[in-house]
Amino acid sequence: MKVVAINASPRMDKGNTALILNPFLEGMKEEGAEVELFYTKKLKINPCQGEFICWLKTPGKCFQQDDMQTLLPLMAQADV
Repeated sequence: MKVVAINASPRMDKGNTALILNPFLEGMKEEGAEVELFYTKKLKINPCQGEFICWLKTPGKCFQQDDMQTLLPLMAQADV
């Protein structure tokens, strides 16, 4: 089983999100899951520009080159 987790807390491993998320992920690992954890604070993700190129010219692909190019395929393949 593949798990992709995204922690959006600005405090990363020191925030309340980590207090809940980390034990959950450890339990998933103990049961054999392949877990990948990402922190939005460390990622470069641009806001949507509303160009609609992703709908009209290149369906499903954003024209922006940011870290979503890495995350989207991982999320598509993940079970959780």
